[in-house]
Amino acid sequence: MKIKIILISMTLWLTHCAGQGEYNYERLLRRPGTIYHHVPVGLCEDYPEETTTLEIIRNDLEFFKRSQIDLLRISFGWDAIEYEKGKFDWHFWDDYVRMAVEDYHITLIPYICYTPKWNSACGQDTINFWHYPPKDYDAFGSFMRQLVKRYGKWIKSWELWNEPDIGAYWQGSTEEFARLVKIGSRAVRETDPKAIVVLAGLAHRTEFTLELFRDFGISPFVDVVNIHNYFETWHPAHVEAITDYVNDIADIVEQYGDGQSIWMAEVGYSTWRVGAKVSDDYTAYYDYEHTPDYQAVDLFKRLALVASTSKIATIAWYELKDLPQAENVIGDNNNRNLGVAYLDYAPKPAASALMFFNQLFSKPYRTITHELTLVTESFSDSRVLGFENQDGSVILVAWLQTSNPGKRGDEKHGQVKDIRHERIDITIPRLISGDITQYDELGNAAEFKQVEKRAKQTILTDIELRGGELVVIRLSL
Repeated sequence: MKIKIILISMTLWLTHCAGQGEYNYERLLRRPGTIYHHVPVGLCEDYPEETTTLEIIRNDLEFFKRSQIDLLRISFGWDAIEYEKGKFDWHFWDDYVRMAVEDYHITLIPYICYTPKWNSACGQDTINFWHYPPKDYDAFGSFMRQLVKRYGKWIKSWELWNEPDIGAYWQGSTEEFARLVKIGSRAVRETDPKAIVVLAGLAHRTEFTLELFRDFGISPFVDVVNIHNYFETWHPAHVEAITDYVNDIADIVEQYGDGQSIWMAEVGYSTWRVGAKVSDDYTAYYDYEHTPDYQAVDLFKRLALVASTSKIATIAWYELKDLPQAENVIGDNNNRNLGVAYLDYAPKPAASALMFFNQLFSKPYRTITHELTLVTESFSDSRVLGFENQDGSVILVAWLQTSNPGKRGDEKHGQVKDIRHERIDITIPRLISGDITQYDELGNAAEFKQVEKRAKQTILTDIELRGGELVVIRLSL
């Protein structure tokens, strides 16, 4: 019989948050050599000053409270705050920052962008002035000093720009961007020597990060490298390739960096499609892709994949809630349909999946995927990840890969029924004597009974995997 359970109680969660403290940014870093690490997982949300009200702010923060989430990536608009050179409008952010941190105990990780019109090297392009380099780079440093001085009491992390590897957000060269970061970093550190400087989140072009580190000496100026991911929404790669993406960035940091932590503080999967089309980059094959139910499956396995690399310090899912359909966005309609909640805060299944993931992975853990032995069918589509908590308990996550172009048929309508079905065995090379529970992505639980326990092995047999679904198994001591 299936039951709904919460592995970690509200009391334990609140104790964890109190122990960390709203000003403890050290938990967002992963020091070299760390084996067991708890990866905080939060959310992202943008706040256009011209349309955001106090009611919206409080409703957002109440959603965080209900969801037991205490990490939020936001954006400070240089172009909106410093509307004229040396003239600032802080009113919105004064209220927001104080409320988020003091009243709701949220850890804020803001990014800062874009170029104000009065300082843009935009030439004749006066509409898209904001994504051009500044005429006066030092003005960015001056703005960062003002920002850190004003909010440094509450915020200890400052991300310099957003997705500069694509033209939609930065029309300058890699060298010009390196110059901007160095000026901004010096300003942050001179104002608050304890602050964390975060390199702008990478959209997807790893060669841009390579150039920054190898060719333009960015390493001494940043403490964290942030990367974004939207595989299977705005990128044709299957979500399982996310581990290669993380490893590519980690290799750059290892070769040219100084032990910087790596964040994936913007990652998501939309609940929008028209027929088979999701975007210009991705086409759905199965009928469940880019639906609210499958977003929850994707969220859990995407987070598990990222965590399995043992190289990510912090994750933030994009985003809290959907946008109004009439709101202008950069890109396509996917941008309006990435939330774990609808516009009215009604939660999508992904909200429950996020809560369950955070509850299940609430303590420091390490990856043990490489220690597992699998018995699968020939040409299996199965994917299995393994994690071990410090107390020796084990978490397994398994599924059948959804986006697998080499195995798909010729159907182009996007309504194919996924009838794939496999059974696998998993051997863990140690004896685990406690209870074994199987879950879906939402935390619905059932006892798992197909187990053989030997002197130095625990063997789970006949695990059933179905297309579009997720299996999570927890083995207690």
